[in-house]
Amino acid sequence: MNWDKFPAFPVIKICGLGMLLTVLCPILFGLPPAYGNPSPSVRVAIVVSKNIRPYLEAVEGLGLGLADNSDVKTQVFNLEKLDDMEQVELSGEGVKKFALFIAVGPEAALYLRKGIGEKGASRIYVMVLNPEKVFGEKERGCGIPLNIPVQTQLEMISKGLPSVRRLGLLYDPGHNADFFRRAAGAASFLDLTVVPLTVSSKKDIPSALTPQWNSMDALWLIPDPTVISESIVSYLIKEAFLRKVPVIGYNRFFYEAGAALAFVFDYKELGQQCAQKALNILSGKECRDTPPLFQVWINEGVAEKLGLRPSNEYLPPFRSGP
Repeated sequence: MNWDKFPAFPVIKICGLGMLLTVLCPILFGLPPAYGNPSPSVRVAIVVSKNIRPYLEAVEGLGLGLADNSDVKTQVFNLEKLDDMEQVELSGEGVKKFALFIAVGPEAALYLRKGIGEKGASRIYVMVLNPEKVFGEKERGCGIPLNIPVQTQLEMISKGLPSVRRLGLLYDPGHNADFFRRAAGAASFLDLTVVPLTVSSKKDIPSALTPQWNSMDALWLIPDPTVISESIVSYLIKEAFLRKVPVIGYNRFFYEAGAALAFVFDYKELGQQCAQKALNILSGKECRDTPPLFQVWINEGVAEKLGLRPSNEYLPPFRSGP
């Protein structure tokens, strides 16, 4: 498996956190202590789910985002390789206490949600897709979910592909019925129509698409375990291109495979965004979920071949892909 091209979450395996720990090993920063009496430093635990590139880039961004603040120390924990001493440190039973726990990825977020760490210490997460499905709607906590609001996506699609009016949304209702309902509602305010293309298994995809190709201006692909795999994405983009239908995807893999528009995350930038949230919490501000920063990549070559007339100038978050 080529992990860097896996469509649902492109990664490259990295052996260990040695390189990042060299960069992120406990550094003194300059932040007024937010807990109790003045102390030499405030300690922050960063718990990483796995040693994969997106998570490690987010951790790097966290370190960069905190690097200019002098009274905070960070310590990185690899959830896959926790030793007994580290478990004691995270449990709050050790001598050193943490004022804030940051989870990178869903496994780390669930680990911290089980009550790991000092009572009263804040917990936030980053790099978690659909946190309401991970934690439950009432227990989702606070952080930066890996979800762009549905209305925001539709607004970007409308701006990036202005000729598109009817969006075919391919999804399994067992996983994304709520996403379709929100998309259909938001689309009505933008003079767009979302055409439901429902499947319950991969074998249903051709029969769901065949009668609908002529009734959609674009095919919208979202994270859905029934629909998405590397081979299926390649097949869908090829079939759509032959019918002059642009495809909309949600990461760099889709762009490279020939999608006309793709929503792309810079994982280091997400880490820096989370660092700012951490500083706000340590200064006493209330924690609320914050939509992630993202970019919209336009594939100019594909757009031109499909007659979509790409713009001569792009303003953030739009850009012509690399």
